[in-house]
Amino acid sequence: MKRFSGRDWWFIVLLGTIYMANFIDRMIISVVGEPIRREFGLSDLQLGVMGGVAFALFYGGIGIPIARLAERVSRVGIVAVATTLWSVMTMLSGAATSYAHLLLARMGVGIGEAGFTPPVVSMIADRFDADKRATVFSLIAVGVSVGGAVGALVGGWIAQTHGWRMAFLVMGGPGVLLALLLWLTIREPARRHADAAAPPLREVLRLVGRSPSFVGFTVGSGMVALVGFGLNLFLIPLLIRRFGFDLKSAALTFALTFSMATALGGVVGGVLADRLAAHHHRRYGLLPIASSALALPLYLAAIYQDDWRIMAALLFAATFSLYAFLPTIMTVTQRLVEPRMRATAAAIHAFGQTVFGLGLGSAFLGWMSDWLARRAFGSGYAEACLAAREQGPTALCQAASGTGLQQALLLLGLFLLLAIACYWIAAKSIAGEIAAIESQRDL
Repeated sequence: MKRFSGRDWWFIVLLGTIYMANFIDRMIISVVGEPIRREFGLSDLQLGVMGGVAFALFYGGIGIPIARLAERVSRVGIVAVATTLWSVMTMLSGAATSYAHLLLARMGVGIGEAGFTPPVVSMIADRFDADKRATVFSLIAVGVSVGGAVGALVGGWIAQTHGWRMAFLVMGGPGVLLALLLWLTIREPARRHADAAAPPLREVLRLVGRSPSFVGFTVGSGMVALVGFGLNLFLIPLLIRRFGFDLKSAALTFALTFSMATALGGVVGGVLADRLAAHHHRRYGLLPIASSALALPLYLAAIYQDDWRIMAALLFAATFSLYAFLPTIMTVTQRLVEPRMRATAAAIHAFGQTVFGLGLGSAFLGWMSDWLARRAFGSGYAEACLAAREQGPTALCQAASGTGLQQALLLLGLFLLLAIACYWIAAKSIAGEIAAIESQRDL
């Protein structure tokens, strides 16, 4: 059965490619974080703030005003402008000469990328029927995983061969061309119920705040993102510190374990959700419960390993399970609000997921890693190991920082228990909430 037209496929492929550029520019800091840390003499907390907090606060905070704008003006135009902005700010990151300059550039990347997900999710809801949306967004979200792989492999090679600044410059450039292609080839989808005015923000906040499903899915996804983003930001440093990988080898392992597993998990999860939960809405909550429960022991076993080969295999399975239903949850939350609330609802969901996951999670993980590394090393850790130095860390510093990071990642995995509890709350009410919303209007 032909589910999508040629124009639909072009929409999916182009938005997926832009999402790829989005994630490359977001995660390139993960690839080059270790050489940046050594050059500027940074702690893991500072790395977490630069790679997470500086991006996440602006991404989450600006996302809601941009979503309000997307309820009223061209969403294609918003995505095109946003893509240009984050690409330029990524290139400017390569010109940074200090930690402060990098922080400012990463804030700019966060502002730009805030203009992607809410308008795109809103366009999907207007362009595709409800039983196709999870599949469509999962296919577009493959760009995240492909971007992670490309960013890791190409970015790692460029950083090791030509330095981390060149990696930022090269990775940021293609986004400008993609923005132009989007503007020239994608039409703005007609809005369903276009005659209705976009409701005030307080009305959207009141509606989603009273929805156990929306709150449960948002907080649960934030907990999953806390683990996933933490692993994304610190996996390459873990491989370098604990297993002695060079940057290119660590990037390749990252691409084969984390990025490939994310891509496969998202696609399989989206297709399964459309097939298994389209007419049994409670399964929208039960499926992520099952996948998170499976991911937890696999993740803990992977991080605990002393053999990197076993770790990589377990991590692939854990990441596949962890990310299987995150794209689906984003589309399901769209069914809990009125059509003219969808971009704002997506921004609120993204705010919770990003601030919990990438913002608070990265800072917490960095702080815990530093504290545990100091315990492993003993007194004088900061003076001996964190001062910027040309010759690189000593073996004792490398071992202490690797042990601290490993233990911090193990503790981080326990947040998946909170995710399971939140998804259970959502599962109990999702069917009734969708039925109540859809009884009031024709989707």
